[in-house]
Amino acid sequence: MAIDPLTTRDLCGKTAREGGEVEIIRDFTYRFRPGTFYLLSGPESGGKRLLLQMLGLLTAPESGEIIVDGSPVGRMDIDILGEIRNRKYGFLFSSAFLLPAFTVLENVAMPLFKIAQVDAPAAKEITEEILEIVGVSRFAAISAEDLYGRYKMLTALARALVHHPRILIAELIGTNMDPGEADAFLWTIRTSCQRLGVTAIATLASHVCWAQADIRLEIACDGVKEFARRDPHG
Repeated sequence: MAIDPLTTRDLCGKTAREGGEVEIIRDFTYRFRPGTFYLLSGPESGGKRLLLQMLGLLTAPESGEIIVDGSPVGRMDIDILGEIRNRKYGFLFSSAFLLPAFTVLENVAMPLFKIAQVDAPAAKEITEEILEIVGVSRFAAISAEDLYGRYKMLTALARALVHHPRILIAELIGTNMDPGEADAFLWTIRTSCQRLGVTAIATLASHVCWAQADIRLEIACDGVKEFARRDPHG
């Protein structure tokens, strides 16, 4: 039986926001399936950012368990947690954070040298495959500083997926895009992760509304509600 990439049990956490508001997550128990796109929605004060940070092992919960690939991570030291994040996770933020002096291919290939420690010919082959999947293969030899708009974020997506993580954590997607661009970008995230068997968990910028997530988890102070598409993999 396949192991779920990410599971939580009775997860609880709390953090203060600017203005005195407090984000709270209480008793969150859930199984995240591979190849599925999860959207965390709800009010800004409801706890979706806190939950995303905890699921990404960036913020420690106050209680409960987070289980990555069948292994509880709560008692692991900071170095081991960092290694798990590097190997098992990909991260995508509201900005691309590309190195402008490097080509698209070089930017995307970097995790393969730092994390997977593959040789140059293998890294090139793997990177070209990922560039094709996300739709930026024609820009492989272009400097990152010459990219425009959505293609910078597509390159960042390719970099987050190139080492074949189990889980993609994506925060405030669509921040610097209009709704149409954001919709197309989210669709690429969904289809790429589905093809690679990666679990994607995302929050969106406030102006973006997207109905194509496989599962929407509405996070509020009174708990979490799940809404699924009729055909999650259609």
